[in-house]
Amino acid sequence: MTTLTKQLIFISLALTLAGCDKVTVSTVTALLAPAEKIQAASPEASDFQVHGCNLTYKGQSLIFDANIDEWVKILGPYDRVTHLANDVYYWDEIGIGLYSKTNKHTAQTLTFEFNETIAFSEDDIRVTYGEEMKKIKREANESRSKMPFTQTLWVNGAAIKDNWDMSKVNNQLYAFNPKNHHYFDEAYMPTIFGSRFACDKEAPPYFNEGEIGIRVDVNPQNKNEIKVLSLGVTLFSEEYLKDRKATPSFSSRYFKNVAERVVVQ
Repeated sequence: MTTLTKQLIFISLALTLAGCDKVTVSTVTALLAPAEKIQAASPEASDFQVHGCNLTYKGQSLIFDANIDEWVKILGPYDRVTHLANDVYYWDEIGIGLYSKTNKHTAQTLTFEFNETIAFSEDDIRVTYGEEMKKIKREANESRSKMPFTQTLWVNGAAIKDNWDMSKVNNQLYAFNPKNHHYFDEAYMPTIFGSRFACDKEAPPYFNEGEIGIRVDVNPQNKNEIKVLSLGVTLFSEEYLKDRKATPSFSSRYFKNVAERVVVQ
């Protein structure tokens, strides 16, 4: 017997004992109230935090579009840099990679490398036909952090770790700020989730209108396992703001469901 079936039997019995022949919304809501109410996650245990669209490491802002040297002052020296489609700076011990346009040396996108950090095993490479394909696979391995990211990323009230539970993350976001309409939802593929959070143009470090985009790629064989989480900030130009139409976040349809959930604030 499923939990839902038990709940429906319990509701029927409760209404019968009460002599009721009509089910009210308040009655059903009270009987189906979740046993564990979701609260916003505490940021205390997280070195990396996102407040609005401000990414911080141990309280210091990591500013996108800034010179990579500014990130080095906060994170320490990077371990290596690869030069393929982009220049990528890796802090292997932390489990992160910072993308830059080729030869620009500016921060564009930060990736957190969860779980498995190599694309192809040595056995896979060894049995691969052709030296060119072997080279491509080795380069793919080099384009990943040497160590996984094992910490917790705190995002506007939600704690994101190596296990992906979109429902829990969205409830934590709602508990932290019920007026924030931006929640995670499935993007253009069933293994990709994402959301956007607005910049506070009155707050540092950007003092401009824009947003931080966060993408979560999960394991196709296990959608509860995060492979890579990527984020970056976009500041809106005056031309864009002038021509922009009011459009909701691509995750807004999930908001209608989240907004009706019972959470602890």
